[in-house]
Amino acid sequence: MLQNIREKVQGTTAKIVVGLMVVSCSLFGIESILVGGGGNEVAEVNGEPIQPQELQQALDTQKRRLIAMMGDNLDPSLLDDERLGPQALEALINRKLLMQSADEMGLTISNSEIGTLVASMDQFQVDGVFSPEAYKNVLASAGYTPSYSSKACTMTCW
Repeated sequence: MLQNIREKVQGTTAKIVVGLMVVSCSLFGIESILVGGGGNEVAEVNGEPIQPQELQQALDTQKRRLIAMMGDNLDPSLLDDERLGPQALEALINRKLLMQSADEMGLTISNSEIGTLVASMDQFQVDGVFSPEAYKNVLASAGYTPSYSSKACTMTCW
């Protein structure tokens, strides 16, 4: 039986069929590369993509919040990505919509105003004075790092 298969695979018809398969696969493969098919964004909000990394960061943040709120009483099934994913994605979409609306209305805040606001927040103060260490610790516990560019600060501080 294997001898029969081997003889038929070496025939002209089999070679033509395999050749057609290779050509069609290579054309569709090149098309997806050139056209950019199969983008990796998880959603798009008015032309602005939401990347998988953003969704994963939102999921991680949501998990940390649940752990902090519930402590030892936390049911591990609440931390399931499939359960939290839709909520995290909806929150990202809402955030993008709010940011787009704020941009359209021209609502902006300067870096110095952000600095003043952050410095006045109680969670960043020690003995009534702003503490850079407390600021870094709170951000680190939420999965963020301090950023000093205006766009990154906007994203970090939200």
